[in-house]
Amino acid sequence: MHTFEFIRPTDPASAIAAAAQSKTAQQGADVRFMGGGTTLLDLMKLNVETPNRVLDINRLPLDQIETTSDGGLKIGATVRNSDLAYHPKVQRDYSVLSQATPARRLGADPQHGHCCREPVATHTLRLLPRHRHAVQQA
Repeated sequence: MHTFEFIRPTDPASAIAAAAQSKTAQQGADVRFMGGGTTLLDLMKLNVETPNRVLDINRLPLDQIETTSDGGLKIGATVRNSDLAYHPKVQRDYSVLSQATPARRLGADPQHGHCCREPVATHTLRLLPRHRHAVQQA
């Protein structure tokens, strides 16, 4: 695995400041945010992702699902898929979003967790050869 700097910001402003010091996507971004599951780490172990900096935002207060003043929905950066899928407002007003979350598709429920987790990196690697082949043909 590639050597990287691990940063655990104490508040959202610190996370933004740390990310702002890194290259942007157009410059070959070298920072990734870690929140929720372990997909990023799976991809880093396989050298699919090789960031120079990893910002762990799991402990920041970004796990809320809120209704906005115009009736929309604000979904925090660290909201878990199962919380989103089973949130009453999401189920009632955004049923397509509720049904599309991996938690609903793959068998998780909020009381029992995920019963059949396979690392997302496995699915990603199945797709990469086809994608690279398609790019080479273009």
